[in-house]
Amino acid sequence: MTERSTRGTERRSLNLGIALLALGLYFLVARHLHFRGPGPILLLIGTILFLVSAMRDFRGPMVAAGVLIGLGCAFLVRDPLERWMPGWATILLGIGAGLLLAAALDRAAGRDRRPGTLAPGVALVGLALATAVARNLRLSEDFYDAAWRLWPWALVAAGAVLVARALAKKNPA
Repeated sequence: MTERSTRGTERRSLNLGIALLALGLYFLVARHLHFRGPGPILLLIGTILFLVSAMRDFRGPMVAAGVLIGLGCAFLVRDPLERWMPGWATILLGIGAGLLLAAALDRAAGRDRRPGTLAPGVALVGLALATAVARNLRLSEDFYDAAWRLWPWALVAAGAVLVARALAKKNPA
């Protein structure tokens, strides 16, 4: 067998595996969640885009596929999660998770997408989780006062770290 035919067989196997994984996950989700609203159609469109991207060696509409899959899942779990987080936070969590999926697949493929999807994904997931924590964890008023006084220092520290890294790369001596 030649190297080219071996690669073609491996690619078909990968594509078939991804398709079976997507179908199996769809049927598992359909069994355990109520399929209503925009969730199922968003999930279906995202899965189709994901499969198109997979057939093209994960080149193509990865970000759109990740965001639509995340949004579809968020709409499906929004009602069950309502006790822990507001509906808008669940939507942010889904979008962020989709962006993180795209970032992970880009990283695995060795691609560097500009602008990257990692930072916005982490920010959206962090905001959604912070909302869930704030809704379910009661903190004292002193904590909120301290956080309000100290948050600008976090910006100063982050800026200092970025400037130091940039200067270190510029002057490698």
